[in-house]
Amino acid sequence: MGRHLAVTLIRHGMTELNRRKAYIGWLDAPLAEGEIARLGRLRWEPPEPVDVVVTSDLCRCRETVDLLFGGRRADWCTSRWRELSFGAWEGKTFAELEAEPAYRQWLASPFSAAPPDGERYAEFQARIKQALAETIALAEQSEARHVVIVTHGGPIRLLLRQYAPDARSFWEWEVPFAGGYTLVSTFERWKEGERCISLSAVHFKENENGCGNDTE
Repeated sequence: MGRHLAVTLIRHGMTELNRRKAYIGWLDAPLAEGEIARLGRLRWEPPEPVDVVVTSDLCRCRETVDLLFGGRRADWCTSRWRELSFGAWEGKTFAELEAEPAYRQWLASPFSAAPPDGERYAEFQARIKQALAETIALAEQSEARHVVIVTHGGPIRLLLRQYAPDARSFWEWEVPFAGGYTLVSTFERWKEGERCISLSAVHFKENENGCGNDTE
């Protein structure tokens, strides 16, 4: 039996651009004002203590770490955990883009076409694969048993597609804002790209006294 490693994937809280249903990949949008208050009231009882926290370097993820983990700083903050880059479409909505032929082509073939000046899915996939490998290496060096990664919807769906016990397509996974999943496996299985042993949803609850999570 290999050495145990749980990886929890958490999506950042909602931004105003998310509310508008705009594309925000590498755009550095902050959390919405009401979302900051909401996240500050949430608490989480993880299945085991959190040893390492990793985050995308974009402010909506860094702010989410600060609010959900009681001011705890991430052990690693990196651009590798960013969302897919939407290039020229950053900050724009479906209504603003629907007349563009390139956008319609991308909607029809999102895993092969790419936004202008943005990333192809294969490039995005390779980047997230590298980010995970580096995160696993950090966990191994730290002798961690539980790593939390605060990132974006796309990276989480990509990893669930590959590592979740039950096979689902990219778009079949529902990833709520300030929500996510814990995948339990072993270091060996993570490194070999095998599906995890178990998966559970992360459930944040509103603290009755109005204070955020101060246990981790």
